[in-house]
Amino acid sequence: MPASSANLGPGFDCLALALELRLTAEAVWSPERVKLNDFDSPLAWWAKCVAPFRSYSGTLVDFDDELIEKPNLFAVAFFKAIVNAGPDYSLPARLEARIHSDIPIGQGLGSSAAAVVAGAAIAESWRVGRFDPEGVFQAAVEIEGHADNAAAASFGGLQAALLQGRKTRGRALPWHSSLRVAVCVPAETLKENTSATRRWLPENLKRAEAVSNQRSLLTLLYGLETGDGDAIAAGFEDRLHVPHRKAMIAGYEDIVGSAREAGAFGATISGAGGSMIAIGNVNMTGVAKAMAEAYKRHGMEARALTPDVARHGLRAE
Repeated sequence: MPASSANLGPGFDCLALALELRLTAEAVWSPERVKLNDFDSPLAWWAKCVAPFRSYSGTLVDFDDELIEKPNLFAVAFFKAIVNAGPDYSLPARLEARIHSDIPIGQGLGSSAAAVVAGAAIAESWRVGRFDPEGVFQAAVEIEGHADNAAAASFGGLQAALLQGRKTRGRALPWHSSLRVAVCVPAETLKENTSATRRWLPENLKRAEAVSNQRSLLTLLYGLETGDGDAIAAGFEDRLHVPHRKAMIAGYEDIVGSAREAGAFGATISGAGGSMIAIGNVNMTGVAKAMAEAYKRHGMEARALTPDVARHGLRAE
């Protein structure tokens, strides 16, 4: 499952780009089955049948799924995907799970969506012997709630999360082959999580601001399809969430300006932050380094990355 950068400015809660930083999950289960009513709670099942046989590596090496304050989204997704499938369900008596992630945690790069997609995919594999990316996506939306990140993690590429009837659908959008990405990840995560930062956002927009955001999104999508740098630069202008979240990122304007001076068309907050993403058609190594240097000027060490766009999402091997 790839990382993902949601929103991209005006695409709030409906647009995400998959990036080649991946979470991989390997699972082996015993043929013996148990029922949840054999245990006091789902946590009791996890503690006995999974926790002794699981391992984390990469950015998850310090991850502790036993803390209630930091629930294991892979475990939650696995369990909920099975339960949501219907009343006649069973759980493995022993599940060995090895999970590795290169996705920074809590930095606006879709780490939670990747974990949820992984858990739902393995649950489907356990339940019916295979998984369908569309079915996994639907389960991930119900479990995690961020359809934009879930679409990018499930299908790859540039994805729009669309509401069609009563169902949310992930739909691929054009991405021009000349475009490249730079990401800068601060050494410290934001003190506020995504849910907390949502409370900072306005409940209502003035009509002029709403029209401006619609125009920005259309301009951005045109730029991403055609590679038009002026359109991408103009399309990054957001009125809904960026003005309220950028105060969390010390030196935000300096970071954006440094990215553009280094050759990017524009830069903005990745997801809810605190990572920043820039798009251009040059060698983006210099752009990523320029953003990292801007972070440092404002007292924050940051890691410069230039991941490819992930053309594929969820894959089974």
